[in-house]
Amino acid sequence: MALAREALIARTETANGWLQGTPPGRTVRRVIDGLIEIELVDRSMTLAARIFTSVLPVMIAASTLSSWNVTARTIKTQFGFDPSQLSSASGTVDTTDPSFAAFGVVGLLMIAISGTSFARALARIYGKIWNIPSINIRDAWRWLVVLFTVAMSGTAIGLTSELTNVRFIGPPLALAGEFAVWMVVWTLSPYLLTMGTLRGRVLWATGALTAAALTILHTGGRLVLPRITAAAQHQFGSLGLVFTAISWLFVLSVVIVGSAVIVKAVALDEGYVGRYLRGPGAVASEQAAESLAQDDGPDHE
Repeated sequence: MALAREALIARTETANGWLQGTPPGRTVRRVIDGLIEIELVDRSMTLAARIFTSVLPVMIAASTLSSWNVTARTIKTQFGFDPSQLSSASGTVDTTDPSFAAFGVVGLLMIAISGTSFARALARIYGKIWNIPSINIRDAWRWLVVLFTVAMSGTAIGLTSELTNVRFIGPPLALAGEFAVWMVVWTLSPYLLTMGTLRGRVLWATGALTAAALTILHTGGRLVLPRITAAAQHQFGSLGLVFTAISWLFVLSVVIVGSAVIVKAVALDEGYVGRYLRGPGAVASEQAAESLAQDDGPDHE
């Protein structure tokens, strides 16, 4: 397993300086090196643009076959503005028109096919982080599944916000529901896009860290985004809403990419947490590789 080989290499690194002198320091160093190597800002901006041009259109197109109110509430919850404000300025659309319904079905299919650019970008990010080959055309279905999973997770999170109406335990229950949705999404997505090459413990750790960070971020966003959005809309009009949404998506993308990098760095740690994430099989592979390296030492020259 590639992770086992990297862990063996990490243990044999020369201890130079504080960051390399202790296991926690080496983990911190790997996080820093990983963020630099993955080009965090560039990758996150690319992913944010793909979400804006691929995932959001799927959510909106799907609303033509169901309910616009659900999608509008979801976008408002996540991005801080009500998209119905935009549609009200340009008039309403008769969704009962058969030609419009047909366009909705065909449009959703076309948007889904073109929207796989988001999943492809995310697959390249995971591939670079975990040093695995890219998905080929035979596994293109994985892109579609990830695209619809991420798109529908927005609606699911919008629905979990309704749990706040439950008496006494509403807010904590809504947070737990949001965490659960993100946990499923960001465990399933790397599993599909890495073609099952990652161990279950690593996948669950990636999902848990990403879910926790996104839940905390969304909680804070609900407090500050309304004021930021109102100011941007007042100053720039509809463009202000776009700027706010792109900026927010960039922050979310930083969390998604950064969480995977952190889990990779921790999984390479030589301590208990790292060994646990790699699993018994990986640890045995490391020990075998280390023994083989020792057997090929000076006595065998």
